[in-house]
Amino acid sequence: MGAPVWWLRGGAVARVLISTKMFIERPVQEALDILHAAGHEAVVARPSSSYLNEAELRGYLPGMAGVMASSEPYTEETFAMFPELRVIARLGVGYDAVDLQAARDHEVAVMIAAGANDTTVAETAVSLLLALARGLGGYFPRTAAGDWTRPPTTELRGKTVGVIGLGRIGRSVVRRLAGFEVAVAAAEPFPDPDFLAQHGVALVDVEEVFRRADFVTLHAPLTDATRQVVNDRTLALLRPGAFLVNTARGGLVDEAALRRALDSGRLAGAALDVRVHEPPPDGDDLAAHPRVLATPHVAGVSDESVERMAVTAARNVVGVLAGDWDRGMVVNGVYPA
Repeated sequence: MGAPVWWLRGGAVARVLISTKMFIERPVQEALDILHAAGHEAVVARPSSSYLNEAELRGYLPGMAGVMASSEPYTEETFAMFPELRVIARLGVGYDAVDLQAARDHEVAVMIAAGANDTTVAETAVSLLLALARGLGGYFPRTAAGDWTRPPTTELRGKTVGVIGLGRIGRSVVRRLAGFEVAVAAAEPFPDPDFLAQHGVALVDVEEVFRRADFVTLHAPLTDATRQVVNDRTLALLRPGAFLVNTARGGLVDEAALRRALDSGRLAGAALDVRVHEPPPDGDDLAAHPRVLATPHVAGVSDESVERMAVTAARNVVGVLAGDWDRGMVVNGVYPA
């Protein structure tokens, strides 16, 4: 475990761990100011990899009342070891690395930065849809090598985009697709009827999304119900030559089934910003597949979104430690008495 970065305040009310690696390179002063104004002390971790592993996390947690969290794991055993922990505030909207029931049992509020990165993820998802359709991932290295061949590609216009998940990010994607003259079919367990009507979205079940879609883009949380929603069966429902974009969670995709669909050519291409294991282990060459565009979990990362996520997480931590917080940000039902 590397030496932590400290922002010290004398007589601190509480200590708060900032676990995200990006904060070392791009500290958000406004977030630090929010913590300091409430009298708290901030400690910035130095993960050995992309995220703190469980042992590293436990090395930092003694004395911490709150965490501005990345994607490190929070288990029942960890909550039992650190009873002073009161809040985990994600710098993002995913929370599958947290055992929500264990957090609830230990009265630890788990909060998300709702609304902080919707725009960034949606812009990235649409960019990847376009990159797949127009074959941009292949053009860049070929042209740089002096190859001026121009294989045919396709357009979005007149196609059907299937959206799995119409939460904040899924709805943001639909809004950005409005100018592309596409049909949209979506699966969402808790739909907004007004939004569907306003944007002409066909609400269907998951299997029907795959049957209709020329492009599928994933924007669902990772739950028992959505795990490996992309699998051999659903991929077989796609029209030959369809494309897949995943900017949500790697566990939504059965990666072995995905490789089979890519190898067979049934799936023309996939853009993967997230993976089941991050970073992928040595020997995992899915990112190098000729039909894959891979990025390192950056869909929600921009200068603007990093600042919004950090500020929102800091406010969430301060609110919980003060006993008064935004219920709309809590995902595990722990609220002030």
